[in-house]
Amino acid sequence: MFLIEVTAPRGALTEADRGTLAEEIISGLISAGDGSAEVPEATMRRARRMTHLGFHALTDWHTGDGLWRPPAAPPLWFRITVPEAWRTELSRHLMGWIRRVVHRLDRRHGWTREPSSLWVTLTGVAEGSIGLGGRPGGADDVLDHLTEEFRAGTDPAREVPEGSVIDPMCGMVVRLGPGAITVQHDGETLGFCAAACRDGYLRRHLAAR
Repeated sequence: MFLIEVTAPRGALTEADRGTLAEEIISGLISAGDGSAEVPEATMRRARRMTHLGFHALTDWHTGDGLWRPPAAPPLWFRITVPEAWRTELSRHLMGWIRRVVHRLDRRHGWTREPSSLWVTLTGVAEGSIGLGGRPGGADDVLDHLTEEFRAGTDPAREVPEGSVIDPMCGMVVRLGPGAITVQHDGETLGFCAAACRDGYLRRHLAAR
């Protein structure tokens, strides 16, 4: 679940700019990155549907130096809404990706950007306050919906590279080794793409006992 709002001064971004930003941001947040099949299509299909991005245009954007005017790089504010339980783990990746996308935009326009003209804020939504489908829920409800098709077992079997395992929640290929998120369950090493998948898996299986 990514709800992304991009705010810029009115007229600062062309239609082409907005389209390119949207495409690059979304692809970096929900794709496997290299076009590989490390994330099953069942999970990617849900991830695409649960990612939303829109633009706000503000009239007369002022800073402490006064009214922004071209040709200076326009100030940009990205606000990303995620479940609170995911916020800390996602922050570094999301902020780094947005920064790289904006740097590419700046190079295309020849803009020189001061750090103070780019802000990225992650808003965490408290448990019970996420209205997926208009029904109050939390991070586990979002995760369950995201991974439902994969867990239903509709995807064909895939070959797993040596030293890797399949995340049992979302189906992503996880490479074992230092830093991998793993759990020992019934004598088997399970690997997870993120703490959210691990925690969701444990809660589901602990509740079933």
